Amino acid sequence: MVGTLGVAASALLPIGAWGQGPSTLVVAQAADAYSMDPAKHSAFPTANILFQIYDGLVTQDEQGNIVPALATEWSNPDSLTWRFKLRQGVKFHNGEVFNAAAVKYTFDRALDPNFKAPYYSRISQIKAVNVVDDYTVDFKTDKPFPTMLLSLYEGSFPALIVPPAYTAKSNGSDLGAKPIGTGPYRFVEWKKDDRVVLEANPDYWGGKPAIDKVVFRAIKETRTRIAELESGGASIAVDIPPEDMPSLQNDETKIASVPSEFLYFLAFDTTRDTPLKDKRVRQAINYAVDVDAIQQALLNGMGTRIALTLPSNGFGYDPAWKPYPYDPAKAKALLAEAGYPDGFTIPLMTRKGRFMKDSEIVEATVGFLAKVGIKAEIQYVEPGVWGQISEKHGREGITFPGWSGRDPNLVWMPLLHTGEYQSYYSNPELDKLLDAGAATIDANERKAIYAKAAAIIKEDAPHLPMLQPPLIYGLDARLTWTPRPDGMIDLRKAHF
Repeated sequence: MVGTLGVAASALLPIGAWGQGPSTLVVAQAADAYSMDPAKHSAFPTANILFQIYDGLVTQDEQGNIVPALATEWSNPDSLTWRFKLRQGVKFHNGEVFNAAAVKYTFDRALDPNFKAPYYSRISQIKAVNVVDDYTVDFKTDKPFPTMLLSLYEGSFPALIVPPAYTAKSNGSDLGAKPIGTGPYRFVEWKKDDRVVLEANPDYWGGKPAIDKVVFRAIKETRTRIAELESGGASIAVDIPPEDMPSLQNDETKIASVPSEFLYFLAFDTTRDTPLKDKRVRQAINYAVDVDAIQQALLNGMGTRIALTLPSNGFGYDPAWKPYPYDPAKAKALLAEAGYPDGFTIPLMTRKGRFMKDSEIVEATVGFLAKVGIKAEIQYVEPGVWGQISEKHGREGITFPGWSGRDPNLVWMPLLHTGEYQSYYSNPELDKLLDAGAATIDANERKAIYAKAAAIIKEDAPHLPMLQPPLIYGLDARLTWTPRPDGMIDLRKAHF
């Protein structure tokens, strides 16, 4: 049972009561936190909460540029070293001093193979973290690390800095329930599967935030989130469907939307003995699903169709790439060639309400698969169960997992490289290319490498790439807040 702090009477308040008063901001999102330990999860709803409590060395601005956070500057003394100068005078919420030792502790912990950080792949090229002095730290790599800064910003969850003494005292268990960071908000209460309550940190190095209290509510159902927004019980409601946008543009509420870097796709488990081991079956699934029709019908044409599992604005994405066309006859022919003329049955595992229109997209996809003889049996799992299954590498059959990252090293490496935590696929030739792209600084050379990797991925079809959806938020009309394309909710500059 997760411990809670705060006023006991708060548990008696209805959802709508949290929205009263301009000093309280309520975020209604689809899922609760999985853990308050930033290195122990791989879920954006969790990250949205922890991002208010913790800081990383670097962060993103609203335009997607990497900018200083707990590090004030960085340099490369040589091709295998990244040197960071750290912000001085910063303290964790419990009074511990932030310094180079805290940075080293955070990364040594997350890089320990026995720790099994879910996002380990994003930082795995870091081989050592050395303290130069109290406010200077060197990150050492065996090979050049072109995506170091992208790998350190808060989207890479284990890169959020934790307090060494507090974390070590209970081997991380206290941190997982009652987090302590250097961020703009301090932890107050976690009522599991209901709410997380935070209060403004008056000593925040970036200045005390304008909002006194932030409440994250776990509201899985889209219609309930919208109802809470309309009644004043929520200040920000995530994943507003496109068809609801017009009705929320009024005196009380408004819409904020931004193109996302997020990816909708189907992932195929090729590690177990199922029809998905056959490339022809995976290709058939790509031919069988009319993604353009799904985009038009369910997203009102919004979003971006992707040809491969990489954001269209990501490094190395080639606009000339084309997705598999919708061709059910070709799909049936490939299935027959693979020995499945009558199709087969396969599980399709997903979460419901985690992403905008996720269940509708999955159900439409299942309908298209049925037309070519593939019976995909949907298994909806709760976010916490999804996390447990993922930790055991237990995603069988087809999954609808979601992912983001602006570089192949942050997408293809964790999703497709042999042995990675999120990978259910293995191709030695692709592994060599991904390793080379991850260890090469020259941009043109990296593009050439990833073009070769793309050809393999397209042919071998370990995924069905679908869409980059828009990020659509419903807001209290009084609220000033700008969403980020990476989907991370940053409330540092929010105000009523």
